[in-house]
Amino acid sequence: MAYGFPTRFYGALGFKITSPFGPRTDPFNPGSADFHTGIDYGGRPAGVPVPATIGGTVFAAKSYQGWGNLVGVRDWQNYNHLFAHLRTLLVVPGQTVARGNPVGTLGSTGKATGPHLHYQINRPGTGVNGSGYFGDPDLYFFPEEEVKMESAIVLGSDVDYASAAPLGDALNCPFFSRSALGQLRAVKTVYVCGGSLAPVREAAPEAKLVDLSGTNRFETAAKIYEYLKSSTRRLVVRG
Repeated sequence: MAYGFPTRFYGALGFKITSPFGPRTDPFNPGSADFHTGIDYGGRPAGVPVPATIGGTVFAAKSYQGWGNLVGVRDWQNYNHLFAHLRTLLVVPGQTVARGNPVGTLGSTGKATGPHLHYQINRPGTGVNGSGYFGDPDLYFFPEEEVKMESAIVLGSDVDYASAAPLGDALNCPFFSRSALGQLRAVKTVYVCGGSLAPVREAAPEAKLVDLSGTNRFETAAKIYEYLKSSTRRLVVRG
């Protein structure tokens, strides 16, 4: 089966589909039919970061009945991308996010049987209306345009986000997961916080790479801390 961009994006981060889009058995009323208006992704422990599938403006970040903690991101076509059942919220309304930026952490708030992400795309003008769904999120067209910006942070894995968050605040630049490296070609400086530099170099051959990666997440956290302490912020370029 050929999956669309959302499932490939979350699949690269270890998420699994726990409930696809479309008709299903109602999980709260066994034996009854239900129609699922998004895709549920689970298979990861509660509390791991949930990255945005697309860049845009946060228009909602609060708790809703049934949805639990929800973040809504409006993209350039005015479609509304909903990330529901989050444990915690990591963004606020009016904030601009890029693909790969964590918008919250995986949870089971609202009407949920366990930790998972309910991901739904709504048509323009429908906000967080449950019946406003576009259709199967895997059939939505996700533009793969390059992001043009001065700098960006690439995480080795989701465990590096907590250590790199102060760096993101200091530099005022977005985070990218390893599944979103294709957007880095036009970025001038990339701060690599964990993981191999080779894929980043291939994705952004003209960028300066600032190496803040250690051999494990603890060494990476220490290198980020020392970098933030440095008044000169000297570039350490490798590769």
